Amino acid sequence: MKKILVIEDEDNIRENIFDTLTLNGYDTFTSKNGIEGVNLAKQITPDLILCDIMMPQMDGYEVLKKIKSDEKSLLIPFVFISAKSNHDDIRNGMNLGADDYLIKPFLLQDLINMVESKLADADRKKKNYFDKQQDLIEQYGLIQMHELNTPMNGILTSITLLQEMGQDYSADAAELLQIINLSSKRLHRSLSNIFFYKQLKEEKYTFFPEVVRQTSIGVTLNNIAKNYSRIDDLIYTHEEDSIQFDRKLLISIITELVDNAFKFTQEKDQIFFSLSKIKDANQLRLYHINRNNFESKEFEDVRPYSQFRKESLEQAGIGLGLSIVKLIAGQYKLKLSFEIDLDKNAVFTLIIPENTN
Repeated sequence: MKKILVIEDEDNIRENIFDTLTLNGYDTFTSKNGIEGVNLAKQITPDLILCDIMMPQMDGYEVLKKIKSDEKSLLIPFVFISAKSNHDDIRNGMNLGADDYLIKPFLLQDLINMVESKLADADRKKKNYFDKQQDLIEQYGLIQMHELNTPMNGILTSITLLQEMGQDYSADAAELLQIINLSSKRLHRSLSNIFFYKQLKEEKYTFFPEVVRQTSIGVTLNNIAKNYSRIDDLIYTHEEDSIQFDRKLLISIITELVDNAFKFTQEKDQIFFSLSKIKDANQLRLYHINRNNFESKEFEDVRPYSQFRKESLEQAGIGLGLSIVKLIAGQYKLKLSFEIDLDKNAVFTLIIPENTN
């Protein structure tokens, strides 16, 4: 339900607008002055603001300046409702960033028409804004990939050679070397994911089906658990000895899902991963306690280069893992689902048909 904030000091007008919008299915909030209105806008983040100009304490022009100066409310459409109708007043409001004017007195149907129009315009602008922003992020990421991948490979190779030299390092030096190794692998994975996502999105990846043994899957799972020092927390079961699919795509899916499972659980939280056969398909299933109370909608709304609840959950990574998993599933007709079961576990299920190619 769209939220609309009405800032109007005249009681009758404010109440009429509230009744009309509420009856037409909008979640309507009201304020009788500019100061209260600005504070309420910060609390509810409305989809549209209707605001009078001539008000005590803070007039409509000052309200508009406050709203447009906040990055979180910058894109909210703002409409003046006022008896001031001369050209200079309208131009002043538009120069400050108002999206439209509704001149008093007005018909309630005109109000509804204007609200519907501005909300539709706002949805289009938001989509265009985020699409362009996403394109810029992806283009920048690809440029940085070429610049950083070569020295990153050099760092990883040097670390491996140092570890294989068998020097009698002190305990502190050995620990630092391990930290450098893990940090470098994490950075290398992020860089690789940027390029891999771009490759998949542009459909430039060459699919190569082969037999992937469950032992290979087990090694992948074990390595992820080692990175988090939680080997005992991972439970792997399998009914099938192998699965026919593209190895890189399969390992990528498993890595991203299981890595997230460790990232969003705590030590001693068990993570269950299974491989089984159902009809003419293979099923991969991952489940663990839903410690952060994630909802299915959050998975459905995943966007590349975005992280779950970034403001409240500190997490490593660049926000590409689940986008890669969903992209692979979509391109190769895999059935991927996320749900919360009756025991409040987060459950990922991936169905891979046997004839996938």
